[in-house]
Parts: sequence; structure tokens; C-alpha cells
Amino acid sequence: MKKFDKGYIYSGLLSDLFGTLVILFVFLKDFFFNEESKPEDIKAALPVFAIAFTVIYLCFAVYRILYYRTSGYELTEKEIKCNRGVFFRKRSVLSYKKIHAINKKQNLFHRVFGIAVLTVDSGSTNTSRQAEITIIEKAKTIDSLINELNSLKENGVRDISDLNEEILISEDDSLYNFTSKKKMLYTFINIVSTAFFTALFGVLAITVIGICKLTLKLDTLGTWGQYFLFSVLITAGAMLLFSVFSFIGCMIHSFIGYHEFTITKRGNDIQISFGLLERHTNTFSYDRIKAVKISQGLVQRMLGFASIKLEVIGYTGDQENNSNAELGVLVPFCKYDEVSEILGKVLPDYIPDTKQTKAVSYFPFVSWFMLILCIVIGLILAETAAILMIFDVNVFVISITALAVTGVGIVIFAFKAASAALSYQTNGIALNNGKITAYSGGFTKNITVFMAKNLIATENVTTPLRKKTGISSYVLHLKTNALSNEVRIHIQKDEFSKEIEKLLIL
Repeated sequence: MKKFDKGYIYSGLLSDLFGTLVILFVFLKDFFFNEESKPEDIKAALPVFAIAFTVIYLCFAVYRILYYRTSGYELTEKEIKCNRGVFFRKRSVLSYKKIHAINKKQNLFHRVFGIAVLTVDSGSTNTSRQAEITIIEKAKTIDSLINELNSLKENGVRDISDLNEEILISEDDSLYNFTSKKKMLYTFINIVSTAFFTALFGVLAITVIGICKLTLKLDTLGTWGQYFLFSVLITAGAMLLFSVFSFIGCMIHSFIGYHEFTITKRGNDIQISFGLLERHTNTFSYDRIKAVKISQGLVQRMLGFASIKLEVIGYTGDQENNSNAELGVLVPFCKYDEVSEILGKVLPDYIPDTKQTKAVSYFPFVSWFMLILCIVIGLILAETAAILMIFDVNVFVISITALAVTGVGIVIFAFKAASAALSYQTNGIALNNGKITAYSGGFTKNITVFMAKNLIATENVTTPLRKKTGISSYVLHLKTNALSNEVRIHIQKDEFSKEIEKLLIL
């Protein structure tokens, strides 16, 4: 069995060096940066600091060496084998025919020593959060392994004609370019969203504090003119501050996280690569895709942009940190009008169809929420009034407090009503030759496209009153590894559910 490349040890020791410093800083920062700490005390503690650093770093070093000595991989005639682990050793065997997804990843330390991490996954839902096979080798060796495994996973032999057919989607190609202009637009939209919600929170805070000033007569807040002036300045400052943080985060995410974003389609395989500090190269088969989701946030929806994500078992899992963050992205940002064109070149079977149904009534979107909200607001008003009356509070104060609670309830209901209006316009479904296109969402619009073969269950959710009028909601369960594998389409004609149920036997 071949061992992993020694670059794993060197890159690990380099990353552990920074990790050890961070650990010591977290535990000792109060001592070194305490105003009561004297220079002589810090000087006396330096040997202890050095010993602690050495002990922690040696523990990391021993672990890296033991992991290297106990780990390795082997490619046999019909399967790939892998051993790894120190305290809990794991031996994995995966047949070439059961290979589902092949992913390559490089972080900054890996790239310094020219190594990469290859994960090979079978797509089992029991192991969707951790790949069965992990290999750490030179980057060039990993690339060769990817090509070899791609050739072996289809019945052990791959058609040579597939190797010659290649479509490259890169920054030099016109199919999809995640250009600097698009990255700046992507950043701008996130900033606008952040500023909007910050302003909204500021207005609510100003209103609530203003009511408190009126009822409690808080002179410390100054005159009404001073109060509103300071409130507006504070809100504007908060919007600016959060927008700056949003700008920095989005710039890092788009320009570094999606650095040199490319999609390669070769035969039946699709490969997506992106990242500067940590390079991801994810490979999966076209026929293993479970669903395609087109998402539009509220601001994206208003400006006509969207993102396209994939659901592929074994592709969205990250074996090191159990994170699915952005690994399922097909196109991070594009014009909504370009979605069909892009999917037509990469995933032609997943082009969304026009809705065949739509929501038939607006009121059911808010009925239950309105009933529950009224009950909650009523209980809060009754309890607040009773408490204030016990303490013999002025009737004017009680009235103002009741108006404030009612106002908060009205604001909450207004948000729900706006979300319901968008849901009423969005929700619907289309069926076309075994393909299902589900439209759902409120402030965020989602279009989920999947094949009937990946539909594992359906639910028809209704109430006695809605059933009399022939209205129900559909819950479609998909075969995926997501935390939530269901798509909900609300307030549709009940008769359409029979057509959906027929798809379960396809």
C-alpha cells in the first residue's frame, strides 16, 4: 500500500505552527494584555510560554507523523483501498463502479508544498458528510488519479471518444464568465441587502425608543428634534459600518473564494474548480445530479440576477470540516435571462419549464399566521395591561403601551403579508416528460428542477376548509444528501396532486 506524500507532514506542521500560536494567544491574552500585568511578571512567564508552545506543537507533530505512518492507499484491479487515522483507524474499500464523486482540494499550505487532497465518494447517504476515500499526494499525481478513476468508474473501461470531447467554461470563454464586473455587481447587491435590513432595524428601534420616551418622559434623550437627529445619524452610521463589513466580506468571497472559477464538461463528467487560498476541484457524473436550484434573493429578484446551485450526493460534502458552504455552486452569479442558456450548454436536461399551475388564493398564505399573531398579541396586551393596572399606572401610559404592542404586531404582519404576496406570485409547478420544475419561496425565489426518478415521496397538506374548496399544498421529497430534502409548493389545486403521485411509479 502506497503512503501519502510527505508534503502532508510539512504542510501540516506549518499550519500547526499558526494553530499553536492561536491557541496560546486565546488562553494567555488576558495575562499578557492585562493592565495589571507587570513587565517583570511577563518576563518571568516567557519560559512557561515557551514550554507550553513546545508541548502543544510536539503533540501536533507526533499526530502528523503517526497519521502519515498509518495512512495510505492502493488501486487494485476492481477497487480502491484506503487506510487512515491514528486513534481511530479506518479502512475503506470502494469499487470503481460505485464511484460517485471525485473532488480535489488544495489550501494555501498544500499549495506551498505542491500537494493536494483527493476525496472519492460513493454517494451513500450514510457517508454523505465524509468521503470514503481520502488520498494526499502531489498535485500532478492527483490530476493523474482523477483521470484514471474517471476512466475506471464506468464499468472499468472508458470510451476513448469521451476523452476527446471537452467543453471548457473559463474566463476566456463566452459561455460563462465570472468577470470582475459581475463580482462587483455581486458585492453591490449584498451591500444593498445589508444596508436595507440595517435601515429597517434602525427605523423599528427609533420607533420603539420614541414610544418609551413619550410614555416614560425620558428627558435624557433630549428634545424631539435632537432625538430624531441623533437617531438618524446613528442609523446612518450603522448602515455605513455594516455595509463596509459586507463589502470586505463579499470582495474576499467573490475575488478570492471564486478565483479562476471554471467549469469543464468532458463526456459524462462535469468538473468545477475555484478558489485562491483553498483550491477546490470537484468532479461528478452528469447522471448523478439530483436537482438544480435557481435562487434569487429579494434584491437579486428586483435587479434581474440569480445563482444556480447543484444537489449531487457526494459532491457537496467536505470531509475535513463537515461544511457544505458553496461547494454545490454551479454559477455563483448571472443574469436571470442567461440561466436557460447556461444550463442548455452544461445541463440541458435541467432547463426550467414555465409554470403550469399557480397559487389559487392569497388568503391561505396569511390565514394561520394572522390567527396565531392575533392570539399572541392579545395575550401580550392583556398581560401588560393587567401588570400596569396592578402598579396603578396612568391610563394614558397603558393606552400608549397597547398602541405600541399593536404597532409591532402590525409591522410583523406587514412583513408576512409582503412575503405572502411574493409567495402567491411565485408558487407553482410544471411537469414535462418526467421532469419536475417546482417554483417556491417568498422574499427568496427558488426554482428547483429535478427528475421524477429522484422523487421518493409526496405529501398533500390541506385543512378541512381548504379541502372543500379543492386547495392543498404539495411537499415533494427528493433523494438528496441535504439537511432538508423537501420542496414545498403552497396553495395549489388539489386535483393536480394525482398527476404528481403518478410520477412515483416512473
